[in-house]
Amino acid sequence: MTAGTPDRILRLFGRVRTYDWGSPSAIYDLLGETPTGEPAAELWLGTHPGAPSEVETANGRRPAADVAGPLPFLLKVLAAEKALSLQVHPDTTRAQTGFDDEERSGVPRDAAQRRYRDRNHKPELIVALTPFRALAGVRDPQRTLAVVHGLGYPPLEAAFAPLERDPAAGAATVLRTLLTMPADQAHGFARGLAEAAAMLEPPAAPAAPAAPAAPAVASAADLVRRLAATHPGDVGIAAALLLNDISLRPGEALFQPARLLHAYVHGVGIEIMATSDNVLRGGLTPKHIDVDELLDVLDPTPAPAPVLIPRTTLATTGITVRTWDVPVDDFLLAEAICDLPAGAPPGGDGVTVTRPAILLVTDGTVEVGGTGTGTIRLHRGQAALLAPGSSESTRLRLTGVGRVFLASPG
Repeated sequence: MTAGTPDRILRLFGRVRTYDWGSPSAIYDLLGETPTGEPAAELWLGTHPGAPSEVETANGRRPAADVAGPLPFLLKVLAAEKALSLQVHPDTTRAQTGFDDEERSGVPRDAAQRRYRDRNHKPELIVALTPFRALAGVRDPQRTLAVVHGLGYPPLEAAFAPLERDPAAGAATVLRTLLTMPADQAHGFARGLAEAAAMLEPPAAPAAPAAPAAPAVASAADLVRRLAATHPGDVGIAAALLLNDISLRPGEALFQPARLLHAYVHGVGIEIMATSDNVLRGGLTPKHIDVDELLDVLDPTPAPAPVLIPRTTLATTGITVRTWDVPVDDFLLAEAICDLPAGAPPGGDGVTVTRPAILLVTDGTVEVGGTGTGTIRLHRGQAALLAPGSSESTRLRLTGVGRVFLASPG
């Protein structure tokens, strides 16, 4: 830890990741920067070695890890213009076993076929800042079969037939069928499905009223068209139909525990996760797919999508704090809405925050300070690190008008 930094709130500078599925404008707009022409997919705030943040100290910028040590979580702003890969994350036991096995086998950690890059699990939470579309968890088989029949593509109906025979675990059989198709067959299958979905697209100016498709079928056809436009010929377009297709409203969240098949389709959100790179992919990607390992980790049991509604933990004059309850101790994410303009009376006794913590302002301007921490003013798009101190938690006073997310260990 750098001398003179304990108990302080320090300006934190994140790193933008320019993956091709990112938005050309959303993160740049948040940061108040001119778009570069590259799609900005994520803003990373944390100590992850892939893109570590820096803090401003009296001696200039230093790695945040010098002040806080390695954080157990990574906070992100995620802006998806295109769908991310279908993926599953392992639990801790599987991650440890898989990592150790690959280490003994001598698989380089940066190898494309490497499955486990560390020994940690990777639960995730994403909170929608805009309307946010996502796929999460295996959908009820009867609902999926109704959608498949409605799309009217016979090869799809044949591939999804195991859901009829084995509702509890048929999704794994469907996935194996899709993901093990020879490349030429898979490309043709995906193209045929896209053409069937295109037939269901409402014409711009119909000559005569047409019978509308059932809402679930219309939504599935829209999903297929969207995925086919950005992942042409990828059989993951069909695999996506196995999952609950959900639309989060701003403030709603989605939690991804271990073994849950999921993908983000479109939107901007605040994401927090355990610090890990362990991802097993199942389509919508040119990256390595290990079908056996994916299916061994996947939980194929049908279940509703794990959507979370925020719980209010503090409501006092000018301050409202909400959180999303998650069953892991790697991280806690809270949101504080501050409406205390200059001259307004203080908003209660402050907000208790576990150290070390990251604060990110997404709207307005908020001034943050506490006993012994100093005070910092953060504008929209700016972040700060509450460094470790003599106590595990501290009370922070918030003033100003704005919205700030607070991330800390759970």
